[in-house]
Amino acid sequence: MYSIGKFSNLCNVPIKTIRYYSDIGLLEPSFIDQVTGYRYYDYDKINELKTIQVLKHCHFSLNEIEQIIKGKNDKQDLEMRLNEKIQELEHQQEVIAEQIQNIVQVKNSIRNTETFNPKPILSSCYIEERPKTQVLSIREKIHIIEMDKLVQKLFERIYAYQFEIDGELVAILHQQDRNQNIADVELLLPVKATQQGEYIKVIPEGKYACINVKGPYSELHFGYSRLQEWLTEQSLQAEGTFMEQYIKGLIPTEVVNPINIKPNIELHPNDFLTKVFVKLRN
Repeated sequence: MYSIGKFSNLCNVPIKTIRYYSDIGLLEPSFIDQVTGYRYYDYDKINELKTIQVLKHCHFSLNEIEQIIKGKNDKQDLEMRLNEKIQELEHQQEVIAEQIQNIVQVKNSIRNTETFNPKPILSSCYIEERPKTQVLSIREKIHIIEMDKLVQKLFERIYAYQFEIDGELVAILHQQDRNQNIADVELLLPVKATQQGEYIKVIPEGKYACINVKGPYSELHFGYSRLQEWLTEQSLQAEGTFMEQYIKGLIPTEVVNPINIKPNIELHPNDFLTKVFVKLRN
């Protein structure tokens, strides 16, 4: 057995820390001399202390570490806790990578006197089952800066037909000339309608590949590119055109009077949340 001093040197952990672990019941000494009160540790305690230090370095709390150390017999619970921490650290890794990327971009923009425009935050790509959705449609070839006017026209149509809005606005860019900033845009708004009409369409049910993009609308192309790459990686085939669903952005989530709808200019563009999605071929 090793004295606490020798044990401290072997493990490169301060004596004060080892005593604290002992006092809170996290690392019990192998033997305590009843006369002197000296604490002694055997070889097995070295591995136990190393495990504690590794988990602490991975940002487990001492309470969590105690539950893991004392719950070794429950392998299923232990594996679940470790998997949760892996996911948490992977998320932190993504955040740090994004921060590094933004700092590099700021540095480059300063060096090249370019305008800094941080990249959007992209979620992982995923598949979701979407139900058949009835929508009111409007489609025009417009200049991009006229998008607000097209949205206004759509809501005027909602008001004219007295439809009840039943979801978030969706857009399809059928064709776009980036040089001229001209696009063939179709807006689709889920509605409750009892009869079919000229402007009523249906977004079919089925499996859709999706990605969430947090950031300005001008940066949505990053989401399109990543989703297309993911489809190729997963050997999946898209059916139809890509769509954008405006979850949080300029369009208010609650529309009291469609005829007087106004953009939500209080929300910062970096906080816009848009889902890019496309139907998968069966």
